[in-house]
Amino acid sequence: MSMFYFEGFDKNGRRVSGKIEAESESSAKIVVKEKGLYIKKIASIERQQKIRRREKIKQEEFALSIRELATLLNSGLTLDESISGIVAQMKEGRIYDIYSDIQKQIREGKSFSKAASQYPELFSDVSLSMIKSGEASGTLGPVLEHIAGFLEESIQFRSKVVGIMTYPLLMAAVGFLVLIFVLTFVAPTITRIFSEISLKLPLPTVILIKTSTFLKHYLLAVLILTIAAVWFIRRYFSSPRGREKVATIKRKLPFLGEIFFKSEIANFTGTLGTLLGGGVEILTSLNIARELISIPELKQQIQKAQELISHGHSVSSALRITTNLPYTVIQLISAGEKSGTVPEMLKKISSNFKEEVSQKASKFVTILEPFMILFMAVIIGFVVLGIMLPIFQISQSIK
Repeated sequence: MSMFYFEGFDKNGRRVSGKIEAESESSAKIVVKEKGLYIKKIASIERQQKIRRREKIKQEEFALSIRELATLLNSGLTLDESISGIVAQMKEGRIYDIYSDIQKQIREGKSFSKAASQYPELFSDVSLSMIKSGEASGTLGPVLEHIAGFLEESIQFRSKVVGIMTYPLLMAAVGFLVLIFVLTFVAPTITRIFSEISLKLPLPTVILIKTSTFLKHYLLAVLILTIAAVWFIRRYFSSPRGREKVATIKRKLPFLGEIFFKSEIANFTGTLGTLLGGGVEILTSLNIARELISIPELKQQIQKAQELISHGHSVSSALRITTNLPYTVIQLISAGEKSGTVPEMLKKISSNFKEEVSQKASKFVTILEPFMILFMAVIIGFVVLGIMLPIFQISQSIK
């Protein structure tokens, strides 16, 4: 006997769902229909779980669930009651299964951090460290509120940058596809007549004919090789060595290097501020925040700063000695140490740098757009020139 999940409607048109035990899917359908229900969907629980495991959970959905969990905990409910509250309003899916499993483990005696650590795709090292700290100090509700705020801010920042870069990338992709279409299908039809004429063709026309002929015969091979190259490059760049190489190259790029560096500072200070605000010890916080840095040089500098801090140096003095962080960053951290507001100051630094990164990215795109248009105009102009020059030669020879 197997368990099946079903969704459907009753005779009054109300949506119903549930679980039923049967020998097969067809048997389960008969049992459900005998209850006077109209079946919309039916599937075995095992199959349903396999499908759910492949589901990708949106970061927005996860951040909202953490925010709701924090609200329920802060209202005085127990952790078990709070999880029951958020699970009750969730649709069945991957995130529903994760929270249900976490609740099951908590009821068996495990801590929330221990249960959550089995889902690293959702609960990062940053989140888990803060949750452990919150459990130890009895401030899990406020800590989860910190995590939710951090996640929401990160999502907002990423969406902003992606939104800025979407238009130029879309424009480049469309331009590239149009060019391939023209060279593969349009140009050969027009230039075929030129190859049949005993006329010395100009260089742009020769290049155009050879390029379009090559693409017409080997387009599939070019596409396969391009896809394979992209796959191998992505695989290399996803490796630790590849990520370090990319980070080093990005750092050296003119204008973009500064944007990338400041984005790293924003992520580092924001994460460090969130961890310290959640009650995590300074060296542990630095250790976690350091792992989020992709620039090898900066990562090594932070590690040296940790050694100085472990020997009694303040955070600001250690960072001043070992790193090349901007002067304002060091000064603001120093001011936070004097006033006892280091977490708030770090979050302020992160917010300022994220705003600066957004502004510089917008400026870069504004500068890039006319260059992209000019580049496409040059390519299209070359194609038009390659077609028109022989026509002018033919018209001249007729005269």
